[in-house]
Amino acid sequence: MGKRNYLRDLKAGAAVDDVFFLREARRGKARTGNNYLALKLSDRSGIMEARVWESADQQAARLAPDSFIRVRGTVESYRQRLQLNITYAEPVDAAGLDQRDFLPGSFRDIEELAGYLEYFLTEVYDDDYSRLLRSFFEDEEFLRRFCQAPGDVRSHHAFLGGLLEHTVSVATLCQHTTVQHPRLDADLLVTAALLHDVGKVEEFTFEGRIGYSKEGRLLGHVLIGQRMIEERIRELGDFPRDKQLMLVHALISHHGELEWGAPKRPQSAEALVLHHIDNLDAKVKGFLEVVEGRGEVSWPELQNLFRRPLDEPLAADRPVD
Repeated sequence: MGKRNYLRDLKAGAAVDDVFFLREARRGKARTGNNYLALKLSDRSGIMEARVWESADQQAARLAPDSFIRVRGTVESYRQRLQLNITYAEPVDAAGLDQRDFLPGSFRDIEELAGYLEYFLTEVYDDDYSRLLRSFFEDEEFLRRFCQAPGDVRSHHAFLGGLLEHTVSVATLCQHTTVQHPRLDADLLVTAALLHDVGKVEEFTFEGRIGYSKEGRLLGHVLIGQRMIEERIRELGDFPRDKQLMLVHALISHHGELEWGAPKRPQSAEALVLHHIDNLDAKVKGFLEVVEGRGEVSWPELQNLFRRPLDEPLAADRPVD
């Protein structure tokens, strides 16, 4: 079923019949002694508390957290907060749902970003790097997931399409840097930019909420990405060892420092550039998400990514209030 109601638009008294993501479910006991089920529902617009008063024990056996459910009920105001009083609920198969209804997405057009990605594939002239890139991005299933994946769980690009948006931005900045510094190996640097976060396709889960896969928790995207690239290179065959080493080094060192999760620190000029541009794009995007109130903690609280108050930038074409 197509989604009709978003939580942020609901008002007291509204009747609801729609699908939401079930984040939490716990049993409680009312003052009357009757059992009830306390739920926490979410969609791309926010989170709302909900209660099931009838047949709570039976419903608890059917409704599992981290799943999608269809609910019917009425929105009520309880202690000056909206709450959904549920009269009916049933599990829903995630396969038929559009995750863009349940998770925030990129403000930028995904098809446009995918077009930029295709452009960068044509800008890599080295035959070996080009073959490797096309083995990834001409794989329709991989490309679909790459374009949908988030860039992080919470600190930056933590939304559907975030990985694609971040990758295009990093590749763009890297390409500009090769113009300013022509001694850099442009094909190596752009290839590394396009593949540096490829492991995030398998690191994150993004159905209903953004989280980590088991492999993501245990290994992280750097090691996953290294494995993915080496697997593709083996499938291609006849890939020069030196090129593989330079590319893999840039990938595993892009976090820059050992304490930031890099197995190695950058030892090539291309790896150094990739590290600083990756960090720059992540920090700028994270900053903007905080001051725009999109991040996990809004400006100017000290608990944000930067641990300090942040001043909101004012573009030249925006009027001063």
